[in-house]
Amino acid sequence: MRRVVHVVALAVILTVATAWEDRIIEAQGPPCLASTTSGDVQGLVRGGSCAFLGIPFAAPPVGILRWKAPQPPEPWPAGGLVATTAPLTCAQLNVANGVPQGVEDCLKLNVWTPNPLPVSGAPVIVWLHPGAFSNASANFAPQNGEALAALTGAIIVEPNYRLGPFGFLGHAALSTEGKVAGNYGFLDQRAALVWVRNHIAAFGGNPDNVTLGGQSAGAHSVGLHLVSPGSQGLFHRAILQSGYASVRWRSQVDAQPQGDQFAAALGCTQTDPAPLLACLRLKSRDQVLLAHPPPLFEQLLETGRPQWTPIVDGVDIPDQPRYLLEAGAFAHVPVVLGANRDEGWTFTQRSFPSAVTLDQYSATLDSEFGSDAAAILAAYPATDFASPKDALAAVAGDAEYVCEARRVARLIERTGTPVFLYLFEHEVDPVSLDRVVHGLEVNFVFGNNYGPPLFPAYTLGATDLELFHGIAGYWTRFARKGNPNSDDLTVVHWPAFSRPQSDGRGVDKYLALDLPIREGLRLNETRCDFWEPGFYRSTTGSVPAGTP
Repeated sequence: MRRVVHVVALAVILTVATAWEDRIIEAQGPPCLASTTSGDVQGLVRGGSCAFLGIPFAAPPVGILRWKAPQPPEPWPAGGLVATTAPLTCAQLNVANGVPQGVEDCLKLNVWTPNPLPVSGAPVIVWLHPGAFSNASANFAPQNGEALAALTGAIIVEPNYRLGPFGFLGHAALSTEGKVAGNYGFLDQRAALVWVRNHIAAFGGNPDNVTLGGQSAGAHSVGLHLVSPGSQGLFHRAILQSGYASVRWRSQVDAQPQGDQFAAALGCTQTDPAPLLACLRLKSRDQVLLAHPPPLFEQLLETGRPQWTPIVDGVDIPDQPRYLLEAGAFAHVPVVLGANRDEGWTFTQRSFPSAVTLDQYSATLDSEFGSDAAAILAAYPATDFASPKDALAAVAGDAEYVCEARRVARLIERTGTPVFLYLFEHEVDPVSLDRVVHGLEVNFVFGNNYGPPLFPAYTLGATDLELFHGIAGYWTRFARKGNPNSDDLTVVHWPAFSRPQSDGRGVDKYLALDLPIREGLRLNETRCDFWEPGFYRSTTGSVPAGTP
């Protein structure tokens, strides 16, 4: 599991049967034209929605701005901005062949609105794309916001952000130019939120009703913004799908040796920071992407790619998010979070495409969890599962996803902040037979059909649409008012999460997302109680989970 690229979870853009409540009054005027303080923006007409594609929200991070915090965007052309071409992806390695692709001049975002544009007051969802902080983009086809905007009245904003070494290089020399180094991609996300605050009203959105959401790496990012002082006030609700930022992240101690080896691989060995950084900034996109990381961070795949992730820098991410959540030091905004039933299967399958033997199962636990391996093996004996591979998948899924979702729900709830927990259990056999794998749920949030390269092509059927409609209603009501429930008594009530008390009162309630949708309680209680004392790194990362 460990040295597996934590590639993305997908999406799909959904069909919403429920009419949007408190429907926004729509403007009458030229179709898909927004007038902002920076000038007019012309988008594309997409039937019941408008698509504004490739709006710059920060200056191109190239040349001297490479590895610097995002700067304000350049002025638009005098005649306004024509936003009809999707932005190029940020520089990254192709996940299939390791070939460099994308550009550094990528800090642009897409906006989908209803058509006609609302006059004002529409809820805004800023969605951060997945991709292990190394891949994907605002153009990730499954998360296209067209249908969601048309059918719910919400405004969907999806930004690019710098990835891989361009987004998360923590070389010590970079700290001489600013506060700290390493979280440039994270700061890009915040810059997009600032752009929304300043400009979304021109598209009919309410800058005081912004929901920050994401899946996988996008959800981890949302969790990091929850605990980041600099992001406070820029969003008012949060949705975290299969990622919670509660595992142990890279520290500056981790990042600096990686940065040293990265610079050495590029031939930048100067001792003074200024010439060293000048050397790094002269390197081409391909040279940066293909520079070799230290062995500790390599992944045993064809490309030998490093893992680049946000860094606990003491400023933008003041401490390990787990500790900040435990201390109540996070934005107390309503939260929806959850996991998929078989999250761990995705990563186990990538590490072990064929069967797993008992010896392999035991050895993998030893490698991943060190001194805790024996206790984990006792809690997850292979005899309790269909195969050792299924046992290994259950360990990965519970340790990083299902039980971390419960943990974070408990930490949020004890501050009195509303939190709603779900478990997605719906099987889509043409996509993944008998498995509810990582990323499968996103199609039921956005409503798009499945397709390569992540999943086989599959067109959503009538039975699928019934669940899409239900989930769409919950998510958009939450974005509108901070509560996913409806006055319609035919809609299954989603109880706010509450932790059992010492006197036995209360239960861990959650919503089971399947057909039929139903209320659940005490999610994987015995297993999750087992994981409660632990604090591990990602089970899908390049460093063993048990590494301090």
